[in-house]
Amino acid sequence: MQLTWKPLITAAIVIALASGCGTKETSEVKQTNPSNNDAGQTETAQSDTNTNQTETPQSDHTGQSGTSQPSSKNESSSSENGAANAGESKQQEARPSEMQLSYMADGKEVKETATLKTSDNQGFSLYVLKGWELDAEEPHSDVLLRGNSFIRIRLLQTEGNETDYAKLAEEHAQAVSSDAVRQDSANLPESLKGAAWYTAHSDNMTVHVIGTSKPVPMLVMIQTPKDQEELAPILAMIETIQKTNSAKPGEEAASISSSN
Repeated sequence: MQLTWKPLITAAIVIALASGCGTKETSEVKQTNPSNNDAGQTETAQSDTNTNQTETPQSDHTGQSGTSQPSSKNESSSSENGAANAGESKQQEARPSEMQLSYMADGKEVKETATLKTSDNQGFSLYVLKGWELDAEEPHSDVLLRGNSFIRIRLLQTEGNETDYAKLAEEHAQAVSSDAVRQDSANLPESLKGAAWYTAHSDNMTVHVIGTSKPVPMLVMIQTPKDQEELAPILAMIETIQKTNSAKPGEEAASISSSN
Protein backbone atom coordinates (compact mmCIF):
# COMPACT_ATOMS: atom_id res chain seq x y z
CA MET A 1 0.00 0.00 0.00
CA GLN A 2 2.72 2.43 0.79
CA LEU A 3 4.35 1.90 -2.58
CA THR A 4 1.05 2.53 -4.38
CA TRP A 5 0.33 6.00 -2.88
CA LYS A 6 3.72 7.58 -3.46
CA PRO A 7 3.44 7.73 -7.24
CA LEU A 8 -0.05 9.19 -6.92
CA ILE A 9 1.03 11.87 -4.51
CA THR A 10 3.96 12.80 -6.75
CA ALA A 11 1.71 13.07 -9.76
CA ALA A 12 -0.75 15.31 -7.89
CA ILE A 13 2.03 17.68 -6.85
CA VAL A 14 3.29 17.93 -10.45
CA ILE A 15 -0.21 18.73 -11.74
CA ALA A 16 -0.70 21.37 -9.07
CA LEU A 17 2.58 23.02 -9.90
CA ALA A 18 1.80 22.99 -13.62
CA SER A 19 -1.60 24.57 -13.03
CA GLY A 20 -0.07 27.31 -10.91
CA CYS A 21 2.53 28.17 -13.51
CA GLY A 22 -0.02 28.37 -16.28
CA THR A 23 -2.24 30.64 -14.26
CA LYS A 24 0.65 32.91 -13.42
CA GLU A 25 1.78 33.12 -17.06
CA THR A 26 -1.74 33.81 -18.19
CA SER A 27 -2.09 36.56 -15.60
CA GLU A 28 1.18 38.12 -16.66
CA VAL A 29 0.11 38.05 -20.28
CA LYS A 30 -3.20 39.68 -19.43
CA GLN A 31 -1.47 42.38 -17.42
CA THR A 32 1.03 43.09 -20.17
CA ASN A 33 -1.50 43.66 -22.96
CA PRO A 34 -3.43 46.51 -21.24
CA SER A 35 -0.13 48.17 -20.55
CA ASN A 36 0.72 48.11 -24.25
CA ASN A 37 -2.73 49.49 -25.13
CA ASP A 38 -2.36 52.30 -22.63
CA ALA A 39 1.01 53.21 -24.11
CA GLY A 40 -0.48 53.24 -27.60
CA GLN A 41 -3.34 55.47 -26.45
CA THR A 42 -0.92 57.78 -24.69
CA GLU A 43 1.23 58.09 -27.82
CA THR A 44 -1.83 58.72 -29.96
CA ALA A 45 -3.11 61.42 -27.61
CA GLN A 46 0.28 63.08 -27.50
CA SER A 47 0.51 62.97 -31.28
CA ASP A 48 -2.97 64.54 -31.64
CA THR A 49 -2.09 67.20 -29.11
CA ASN A 50 1.15 68.06 -30.90
CA THR A 51 -0.64 68.19 -34.24
CA ASN A 52 -3.32 70.53 -32.90
CA GLN A 53 -0.74 72.75 -31.26
CA THR A 54 1.25 72.93 -34.50
CA GLU A 55 -1.75 73.67 -36.75
CA THR A 56 -3.40 76.27 -34.53
CA PRO A 57 -0.65 78.95 -34.68
CA GLN A 58 -0.36 78.49 -38.46
CA SER A 59 -4.08 78.99 -38.91
CA ASP A 60 -4.04 82.07 -36.70
CA HIS A 61 -1.00 83.46 -38.48
CA THR A 62 -2.57 82.93 -41.88
CA GLY A 63 -5.74 84.65 -40.80
CA GLN A 64 -3.83 87.63 -39.47
CA SER A 65 -1.76 87.90 -42.62
CA GLY A 66 -4.81 87.73 -44.89
CA THR A 67 -6.50 90.50 -42.93
CA SER A 68 -3.57 92.85 -42.53
CA GLN A 69 -2.49 92.98 -46.17
CA PRO A 70 -5.75 94.36 -47.63
CA SER A 71 -5.99 96.78 -44.73
CA SER A 72 -2.53 98.09 -45.50
CA LYS A 73 -3.39 98.52 -49.20
CA ASN A 74 -6.64 100.29 -48.41
CA GLU A 75 -4.91 102.64 -46.01
CA SER A 76 -2.20 103.36 -48.58
CA SER A 77 -4.76 103.98 -51.35
CA SER A 78 -6.83 106.19 -49.07
CA SER A 79 -3.73 108.14 -48.10
CA GLU A 80 -2.73 108.67 -51.75
CA ASN A 81 -6.24 109.77 -52.76
CA GLY A 82 -6.39 112.12 -49.82
CA ALA A 83 -3.04 113.64 -50.74
CA ALA A 84 -4.11 114.07 -54.37
CA ASN A 85 -7.40 115.71 -53.41
CA ALA A 86 -5.64 117.97 -50.94
CA GLY A 87 -3.13 118.97 -53.64
CA GLU A 88 -5.92 119.85 -56.08
CA SER A 89 -7.84 121.82 -53.46
CA LYS A 90 -4.69 123.66 -52.43
CA GLN A 91 -3.94 124.59 -56.03
CA GLN A 92 -7.45 125.95 -56.55
CA GLU A 93 -7.56 127.76 -53.21
CA ALA A 94 -4.11 129.30 -53.75
CA ARG A 95 -5.58 132.12 -55.86
CA PRO A 96 -7.25 134.95 -53.91
CA SER A 97 -10.72 136.10 -54.95
CA GLU A 98 -9.36 139.48 -56.04
CA MET A 99 -6.11 140.75 -57.48
CA GLN A 100 -4.60 144.07 -58.54
CA LEU A 101 -3.82 144.09 -62.28
CA SER A 102 -1.42 146.68 -63.63
CA TYR A 103 -0.91 147.81 -67.23
CA MET A 104 0.37 150.82 -69.16
CA ALA A 105 -2.05 153.32 -70.66
CA ASP A 106 -0.87 156.56 -72.32
CA GLY A 107 2.59 156.01 -70.85
CA LYS A 108 1.27 155.69 -67.30
CA GLU A 109 0.85 152.66 -65.08
CA VAL A 110 -2.74 151.89 -64.22
CA LYS A 111 -3.84 149.54 -61.44
CA GLU A 112 -7.31 148.02 -61.27
CA THR A 113 -8.91 145.40 -59.05
CA ALA A 114 -9.94 142.25 -60.89
CA THR A 115 -12.15 139.38 -59.68
CA LEU A 116 -11.29 135.69 -60.05
CA LYS A 117 -13.62 133.87 -62.47
CA THR A 118 -13.64 130.16 -63.35
CA SER A 119 -14.69 128.48 -66.59
CA ASP A 120 -16.31 125.08 -66.03
CA ASN A 121 -16.52 124.80 -69.81
CA GLN A 122 -12.78 124.49 -70.52
CA GLY A 123 -11.32 124.21 -67.03
CA PHE A 124 -9.43 127.45 -66.41
CA SER A 125 -9.58 130.52 -64.21
CA LEU A 126 -8.53 134.12 -64.74
CA TYR A 127 -8.92 137.55 -63.19
CA VAL A 128 -11.60 139.67 -64.85
CA LEU A 129 -11.69 143.48 -64.72
CA LYS A 130 -14.84 145.39 -63.83
CA GLY A 131 -17.33 145.65 -66.70
CA TRP A 132 -16.28 142.36 -68.36
CA GLU A 133 -18.29 139.14 -68.19
CA LEU A 134 -17.00 135.58 -68.74
CA ASP A 135 -19.35 133.23 -70.59
CA ALA A 136 -19.20 129.86 -72.38
CA GLU A 137 -19.57 130.18 -76.16
CA GLU A 138 -19.23 126.54 -77.30
CA PRO A 139 -17.65 123.31 -75.94
CA HIS A 140 -14.09 124.47 -76.63
CA SER A 141 -14.47 128.22 -76.45
CA ASP A 142 -15.21 130.92 -73.85
CA VAL A 143 -15.66 134.65 -74.31
CA LEU A 144 -15.12 137.79 -72.28
CA LEU A 145 -17.77 140.40 -73.18
CA ARG A 146 -18.09 144.14 -72.65
CA GLY A 147 -20.32 146.24 -74.88
CA ASN A 148 -19.24 145.76 -78.51
CA SER A 149 -15.92 144.21 -77.52
CA PHE A 150 -15.28 140.54 -76.99
CA ILE A 151 -12.37 138.21 -76.36
CA ARG A 152 -12.60 134.59 -77.51
CA ILE A 153 -10.41 132.17 -75.52
CA ARG A 154 -9.78 128.68 -76.81
CA LEU A 155 -7.43 126.35 -74.91
CA LEU A 156 -5.41 124.02 -77.14
CA GLN A 157 -4.73 120.32 -76.64
CA THR A 158 -1.05 119.86 -77.50
CA GLU A 159 -0.35 116.35 -76.15
CA GLY A 160 1.43 114.06 -78.61
CA ASN A 161 2.00 116.70 -81.32
CA GLU A 162 3.69 120.02 -81.91
CA THR A 163 1.42 123.04 -82.43
CA ASP A 164 2.35 125.60 -85.07
CA TYR A 165 1.08 128.68 -83.26
CA ALA A 166 2.21 131.05 -86.02
CA LYS A 167 0.27 129.18 -88.71
CA LEU A 168 -2.77 128.84 -86.48
CA ALA A 169 -2.86 132.56 -85.64
CA GLU A 170 -2.23 133.57 -89.27
CA GLU A 171 -5.09 131.42 -90.60
CA HIS A 172 -7.57 132.88 -88.13
CA ALA A 173 -6.41 136.46 -88.82
CA GLN A 174 -6.65 136.01 -92.60
CA ALA A 175 -10.20 134.68 -92.15
CA VAL A 176 -11.00 138.21 -90.94
CA SER A 177 -8.92 139.99 -93.61
CA SER A 178 -6.42 138.85 -96.23
CA ASP A 179 -4.36 141.91 -95.27
CA ALA A 180 -3.61 140.57 -91.78
CA VAL A 181 -0.17 141.62 -90.53
CA ARG A 182 2.13 139.85 -88.08
CA GLN A 183 3.17 141.97 -85.11
CA ASP A 184 6.34 141.93 -83.01
CA SER A 185 5.62 139.88 -79.85
CA ALA A 186 8.33 141.85 -78.03
CA ASN A 187 5.65 144.51 -77.57
CA LEU A 188 3.46 142.08 -75.62
CA PRO A 189 3.59 141.69 -71.82
CA GLU A 190 6.43 139.60 -70.44
CA SER A 191 4.56 136.29 -70.09
CA LEU A 192 3.27 136.51 -73.69
CA LYS A 193 6.58 137.32 -75.38
CA GLY A 194 7.36 134.83 -78.12
CA ALA A 195 3.69 134.36 -79.05
CA ALA A 196 2.46 134.51 -82.65
CA TRP A 197 0.50 137.77 -82.97
CA TYR A 198 -1.45 138.97 -86.00
CA THR A 199 -3.66 142.03 -86.48
CA ALA A 200 -6.48 142.39 -89.01
CA HIS A 201 -9.13 145.04 -89.71
CA SER A 202 -12.71 144.58 -90.82
CA ASP A 203 -15.19 147.46 -91.27
CA ASN A 204 -14.92 149.41 -88.01
CA MET A 205 -13.43 146.56 -85.99
CA THR A 206 -9.84 145.70 -85.07
CA VAL A 207 -9.03 142.02 -84.51
CA HIS A 208 -5.93 140.71 -82.75
CA VAL A 209 -5.18 136.99 -82.93
CA ILE A 210 -2.61 135.54 -80.53
CA GLY A 211 -1.40 131.94 -80.53
CA THR A 212 0.77 131.10 -77.52
CA SER A 213 2.01 128.27 -75.31
CA LYS A 214 2.23 130.56 -72.25
CA PRO A 215 0.75 130.92 -69.71
CA VAL A 216 -1.16 127.94 -71.18
CA PRO A 217 -1.45 126.66 -74.78
CA MET A 218 -4.27 128.74 -76.27
CA LEU A 219 -5.58 130.76 -79.18
CA VAL A 220 -7.00 134.19 -78.30
CA MET A 221 -9.03 136.43 -80.63
CA ILE A 222 -9.59 140.02 -79.45
CA GLN A 223 -12.17 142.11 -81.30
CA THR A 224 -12.83 145.75 -80.41
CA PRO A 225 -14.21 148.81 -82.21
CA LYS A 226 -11.39 150.81 -83.81
CA ASP A 227 -12.15 153.86 -81.69
CA GLN A 228 -12.38 151.82 -78.46
CA GLU A 229 -9.28 149.68 -78.78
CA GLU A 230 -7.91 148.95 -75.31
CA LEU A 231 -5.42 146.15 -75.78
CA ALA A 232 -3.35 146.65 -72.60
CA PRO A 233 -6.04 145.82 -69.99
CA ILE A 234 -7.21 142.88 -72.08
CA LEU A 235 -3.72 141.41 -72.23
CA ALA A 236 -3.39 141.93 -68.46
CA MET A 237 -6.41 139.66 -67.98
CA ILE A 238 -5.14 137.07 -70.49
CA GLU A 239 -1.86 136.82 -68.59
CA THR A 240 -3.67 135.51 -65.50
CA ILE A 241 -5.18 132.41 -67.15
CA GLN A 242 -4.42 129.17 -65.32
CA LYS A 243 -5.76 125.65 -65.85
CA THR A 244 -8.04 124.05 -63.27
CA ASN A 245 -9.77 120.66 -62.93
CA SER A 246 -13.28 122.06 -63.25
CA ALA A 247 -13.97 121.12 -66.90
CA LYS A 248 -16.99 118.84 -67.38
CA PRO A 249 -16.79 117.32 -70.90
CA GLY A 250 -20.00 115.34 -70.46
CA GLU A 251 -22.00 118.46 -69.60
CA GLU A 252 -20.43 121.00 -71.95
CA ALA A 253 -23.27 121.12 -74.48
CA ALA A 254 -25.88 121.81 -71.82
CA SER A 255 -24.00 124.77 -70.36
CA ILE A 256 -23.30 126.65 -73.60
CA SER A 257 -24.97 129.97 -74.36
CA SER A 258 -24.60 131.83 -77.66
CA SER A 259 -22.51 134.97 -77.31
CA ASN A 260 -21.96 136.06 -80.91
